[in-house]
Amino acid sequence: MKQPELGTNICFLRNQKGITQKELAESCNIDIRTLQRIESGNVNPRMSTLKLLAEALSCDINTFLDKEEEETPERLSHRFLASIFIIGLVYFLNWLFFSRYELSLPIDLEGGNVYFLSILSAVVYTITGVIFYYGFNRLGKHYKNKLLTITSFIIMICITLFLLTLLMTMEYSFATHLNAIVVFIMSINGFFFGAGLFITKSSLATWYKLAGILQLMASPFFLIRTSITQLIGFWLCVPFLLLLLILVFKEYKQSHRPLPHS
Repeated sequence: MKQPELGTNICFLRNQKGITQKELAESCNIDIRTLQRIESGNVNPRMSTLKLLAEALSCDINTFLDKEEEETPERLSHRFLASIFIIGLVYFLNWLFFSRYELSLPIDLEGGNVYFLSILSAVVYTITGVIFYYGFNRLGKHYKNKLLTITSFIIMICITLFLLTLLMTMEYSFATHLNAIVVFIMSINGFFFGAGLFITKSSLATWYKLAGILQLMASPFFLIRTSITQLIGFWLCVPFLLLLLILVFKEYKQSHRPLPHS
């Protein structure tokens, strides 16, 4: 519900229940001047304030919301975004290590230490990668970006399948082909993920577009698995992943800022 209709509605319900502005402000633990500005239509209350007002006035919060507003998800918490950033940083650093061996597949099974480190790196890569892209799955839902939501989920699945097929190559030669198919699917999905980033409507749209462009540039180099194309794709993925980290960090910083209403 837009102002001033929202303020008028709140004022009407308050008077209907015989509650003064001071009493309503105290029950909601907000400043009386803030309530006065809300009722006069000068300020849009944040969702948490609306919930308090609805509770104090014994009414459904949907009374104050339009259908579109009812469906709008609340902003992601800064704790969640901070966790995704830290996990993403671990994912990026581990990815640099893991990719070093992935670029020279098959893995050297004779070197015990190298073998153990590469397997450990692959496991960490999978766990942190799934969680990191889950963050973008949530961001896609937050911005009502179905393309970003779906493609990030596909990445989560592909990262898991990549590890499984990679481990299978140690026992079954045909798994090498399965692994190649997973990489191919990830590359195709990368085009759509890049497009999803590019069309994200956000105050950080410029950063989303830059990340989307880099993803679109990197994806073709993984469609054909040669040492040269993979190497080019690798170096394009470095700034791409750094941009994703910057995006999450900026989303985190933005989550600390107050919403554009009181």
